Amino acid sequence: MTSEFLPVPDLSFHVLLALAEGRRHGWGVIKRIEEITEGRDSPSSGSLYLAMGRLEGKGLIEEAPGPPDGEDARRRYYRLTELGHRVLDAEVGRLAGLVDRARAAGVAGRG
Repeated sequence: MTSEFLPVPDLSFHVLLALAEGRRHGWGVIKRIEEITEGRDSPSSGSLYLAMGRLEGKGLIEEAPGPPDGEDARRRYYRLTELGHRVLDAEVGRLAGLVDRARAAGVAGRG
């Protein structure tokens, strides 16, 4: 059941979103979050690793093998677990529902 993980905090949501595209190391996750948010969010490495530790503890992400060519061998790579994919999908659905209700109430997009 994914509902026990909802709602997903913003930083955790962005981490899940970045890792949904494939495995990344921490710095790669930070850079992707900056791209996803168009520069509006740039987490510190401390806050990122705290969030990633929580996600890993909940079984939503896991450590992954690095690139096969051995590049960046010192870096730890992460990927979504199957549960992580399901939770991300559920959170996207939850957020879409919120937007739909706001639009139905006539308040969406007012600046």
